[in-house]
Amino acid sequence: SAFKELLDKKINGNLCEEKVVFSKHAAERIKERNIDVSAEVEEKLSEAAEQAKEKGLKNVLVMMENNAFIISTLNNKVITALDSNDLKENIFTNIDGAVIK
Repeated sequence: SAFKELLDKKINGNLCEEKVVFSKHAAERIKERNIDVSAEVEEKLSEAAEQAKEKGLKNVLVMMENNAFIISTLNNKVITALDSNDLKENIFTNIDGAVIK
């Protein structure tokens, strides 16, 4: 079972955090807003998703480098991305926490 595999990995210390994936919507927003998503940014997003998941959060706002990302920790998926121009006067709904990186 998946639980047994996860438990075995945890016990053996081979549990590596899952990388985030980007929804089609998020990929489109990243492209149109020219948001730089380097390997370092992806790693920080993965770390933020893992931290949020450990706290029991399901939908989290991640603020990083003047950009904002909404991540679903249930499937490690970036749902959308905003740049500094889009952050002004924006209201974030349906989130249950935030991580500042």
